[in-house]
Amino acid sequence: MPDIALRFVHLSDTHIHADPAHGADSGRSDKPHSTHQGARALVEAVNRLPFQPDFILHTGDVAYDPDEAAYTAARDILAELKAPVYYVPGNHDDAAMLQRIVIGREPAIPYDYEFEINGIQLVIVDSNQPYEMDSPSSRLADAQIERLHAIARQPDSRPLIVATHHNILPIGIPWWDNYMRMQNGEEFHMALLPAQHRLLGVLHGHVHMQAQTLRDGISYTSAMSSWFHLDCQPGQTGTVFDLHAQPAFNVCTVAGRQMYIRQQTFSV
Repeated sequence: MPDIALRFVHLSDTHIHADPAHGADSGRSDKPHSTHQGARALVEAVNRLPFQPDFILHTGDVAYDPDEAAYTAARDILAELKAPVYYVPGNHDDAAMLQRIVIGREPAIPYDYEFEINGIQLVIVDSNQPYEMDSPSSRLADAQIERLHAIARQPDSRPLIVATHHNILPIGIPWWDNYMRMQNGEEFHMALLPAQHRLLGVLHGHVHMQAQTLRDGISYTSAMSSWFHLDCQPGQTGTVFDLHAQPAFNVCTVAGRQMYIRQQTFSV
């Protein structure tokens, strides 16, 4: 039996607003609670886990929009988490505000970085672009793709996990592929192929659902939102709310050369 090397939580899309009541509409079944209520319930659920995570990974859309008051609220709510939090900027985020207010560091743009915990290499890719509410898709800079190439080509034996915000690979559904996706996701995927033998998976957010795409032995897994949830069906061209989904986060366990991911739902 392989020993557990790493246990962490993957959460996403908290969309915390400056107004604590924002998003709550008792007349709408798609948004029955506020962003603050969802985020606080998420924090409580993570803190109730029967183990202490090594860290928490937030894959973006920390705030509802680039508002300093929203990031102050996010900092205060997410500070209650009982494990270190690593952040990935989302398309609703201002990467500089996120770093300065929530993380407490001098901003780097793009916010690409990596770290190692218990012998596992984690690579963060900032798929954010200038804030545009009407453009949720993304395109990485050439330098970011080359950075991934360089990391993947290294003669490194450490297990590898990659995290970004946007969904990466096309799945044949127009809403996912054309409206939401990282538009050079194929290049992203090709850049990672040299590290296929040690890549445990790619984690992302953005789509407000739990989904998995598998290609060339590489698994791409998304996390739910703590606010509202989306659906994705064949032929879908517009945004469709999932009225039956529950808010959730992913519990990720690395044991040996594999990563086991389990979705943990919670109530608000």
